[in-house]
Amino acid sequence: HKASPGLIIGMVFVLSIGVALGLALLELAAWLVGERVRNSMHWVLVFGLAFLTFLPPAQRLIDGTDLLIVGFALLTGFFFSVLYVRWQAARLFVTVLSPVVVAFPLWFLLITPVGRLVMPDVIEVKADIAINNPVPVVLVVLDEFNITALLDAERRIDPVRFPNFAALAAQSQWFPNAAATYVETATAVSGILTGRQPRAGFRLNPTAADHPQNLFTILGDRYRLNVVESVTRLCPLKLCQDKDTAAGLFLRYKSFFADLAVIFLHIISPPKLGKQLPPVHAQWKGFGEELLEKGVLRQNETGSHLNLAAGGGNSREKHLTSFLSQIKETSSPVLHFLHVILPHTKYEYLVSGQQYFNKERYIPVGWIDGPGWGGRWIGKEPLILTAYNQYLQQIGYVDQFLGKLRSSLETVDLFDKALIIVTADHGVSFQRGLSMREVQKGNERDILKVPMFVKLPGQGEGSISERLVSGIDVLPTIADVLGLEIPREIDGFSMLDNETPPRDEIDFLGVGKIKAQDLEGFPRLKWQIERFGEHTSLNRLVPKGPVSNLIGQKIADLVIENSASLEYINENPNQLDQVNLDGGYLPALFSGQIIETSRRNLPIAVSLNGRIWATTETSQWEGKPNYFSVLFPPAAFQPGENNVSVFLIPENHMELTHIRVLVPGTLSNGPTMLSLHQEPSGQLKIVYSDEREILVDGGTKYLAGNLDRVTLLGEDLVVEGWAADLEKNQPAEEVFIFAGGQLVARTALGVSRQDVAETHQEKALVYSGFSIKIPQKVFKLYSRSINLIVVSQGNRAREFS
Repeated sequence: HKASPGLIIGMVFVLSIGVALGLALLELAAWLVGERVRNSMHWVLVFGLAFLTFLPPAQRLIDGTDLLIVGFALLTGFFFSVLYVRWQAARLFVTVLSPVVVAFPLWFLLITPVGRLVMPDVIEVKADIAINNPVPVVLVVLDEFNITALLDAERRIDPVRFPNFAALAAQSQWFPNAAATYVETATAVSGILTGRQPRAGFRLNPTAADHPQNLFTILGDRYRLNVVESVTRLCPLKLCQDKDTAAGLFLRYKSFFADLAVIFLHIISPPKLGKQLPPVHAQWKGFGEELLEKGVLRQNETGSHLNLAAGGGNSREKHLTSFLSQIKETSSPVLHFLHVILPHTKYEYLVSGQQYFNKERYIPVGWIDGPGWGGRWIGKEPLILTAYNQYLQQIGYVDQFLGKLRSSLETVDLFDKALIIVTADHGVSFQRGLSMREVQKGNERDILKVPMFVKLPGQGEGSISERLVSGIDVLPTIADVLGLEIPREIDGFSMLDNETPPRDEIDFLGVGKIKAQDLEGFPRLKWQIERFGEHTSLNRLVPKGPVSNLIGQKIADLVIENSASLEYINENPNQLDQVNLDGGYLPALFSGQIIETSRRNLPIAVSLNGRIWATTETSQWEGKPNYFSVLFPPAAFQPGENNVSVFLIPENHMELTHIRVLVPGTLSNGPTMLSLHQEPSGQLKIVYSDEREILVDGGTKYLAGNLDRVTLLGEDLVVEGWAADLEKNQPAEEVFIFAGGQLVARTALGVSRQDVAETHQEKALVYSGFSIKIPQKVFKLYSRSINLIVVSQGNRAREFS
């Protein structure tokens, strides 16, 4: 939020004094009415505050519905308030605690790292540095960028899919073996701007106070600065004072306190209600945006959306627009710096620049949170294909921005004169069973490799250098081109220094030493080409699913029959009714689930406006056995009403079966629920709400596996292990956790277990691992009746202990 000392102190005042002062004034107003009214108001306020105080611990103690948790907190708050009113010792207890109102804010402002933001050190701008070649500098740092996404089969930038990246590569030096600085954004960007490698056990704030020597303080005395920092504040206020108008300052403060309100609501809200709040785990700020701004996409009861004007209502787009608007003619040398959280999640942009609504989902389907950094991809390949398709579209949006950047620079005659560097903080992985962001065996190059394009002033032809470089080499490279000496020692080297022997390894914090050969190549490129092809426009791009030759065919030219029983639930109802192709929104993400069948992994085709635009396969996700999700490309839409249909692809591929959409409100039994029952004989069975039953341990003969470890993660226990059907040579389908016979957690299998595949000499078992979270409070309440049961295809089930 770029919080100033005044904003931080204002926050402390509002939370520690302002709220209490407001309540005191309310009670004073009641006193003016009468003593009895004041006493009643006092009791109500004590009760309300006690209720809010007991809500968070109630969530940890009570395993039950939201109503039960709220009821417990209400009862406890009521009991405390009665004690407070009638028992002097209770009032004395609260009085004794009252100095905390002053002590805690002082501790927060003086002892914690926040104090360095409230009382920052004076940052000296380097005024005595000689710059022999003061050319314009443009540095763009992208976020969560997997370089493989840009490539064609020849390991070149795909000029059709990403024309502006290809144009930049054709006129710059490209370092395909460039390494990230770190896997966490603020630390990685700080390393890029300072040339310093992050060090173990020594955590610095991403501020000028903690990094006094950086690109901005080195150039700030001679250069005009156009700086957009998304999560860091290395440019000191003396150089990058925010030029907020009174209205802009008000909006910033309002956004800050709106985020604070969302965080507070997450703390006090019981689980089910908390899921209705904007998520806080996948972005740095803006949680409360939808509560403030008109035109932000949101879903109402019928699933309709508000039409978003092109280019409005998104902080990332505002950063791009603000940055481009400051590229102007100038007689003095200029530094243009941009760090933007793109193509980072949330995936919401198409190559056209239009946004699509994602049901408030900041993390794509197929991914779950879990132990370590970045969770894991456990969804089956159809879901990961959709997530990767979303990612490619978002990179296409970044590519369009690069085109606008070049045009802006050429308009003011800066492109040819400037040193231009485009890079990223770190990569991202899309491999089933592995983490999205944590470096693991098999995804190292996805996460550690980053784009690195360096266009020198006057450079006309591009070249490729295979040398191992890093984000910490950006600052010394700029210094090399500008002909300046950096006063203090740094860790990086100029990427243009051919006299210094190229490094053969990089010491990567948290991972260890990474050798040059560890970063060579693009192991996921073959998968990408097989699934997404090459040299195709993103405007029409769809991944290759089952029977992909159906894509592009007209429904009128195919043999279609109607299903008598199959139905699907459309999770995006009414969004295709009124499409404005010139607006800022397209309902491109289409998701649903097929019901009324015991079959699994159904191959389906999805048509839009009479033409098939996607083929995929249903899979287990979030308790839905036949879930699907596809992303329509921009070319699939027509103005006005758009008609979508879902078809089952038969084994002979000869005729499609049309699946009816379920009319909202006609599903008689609601979502399928399940519980665990024990027969008098001791036999356990899983009972579904649709009356299906599965005998537990009926699959003992075939199901194998192991519970490997249990890890404490906050308020949860994370259970990890593996399970597989060795007769069918395939991973099990789901893991259920029952407590007292009630389902408390479930997850699909999909964590990578190469060891299991090697032990049983069967590659199909590589995704037989699972990781499932169980609230600790469940163990406290049901310590003797916890059951972990694995179910495979064919309704085989086994209990593990």
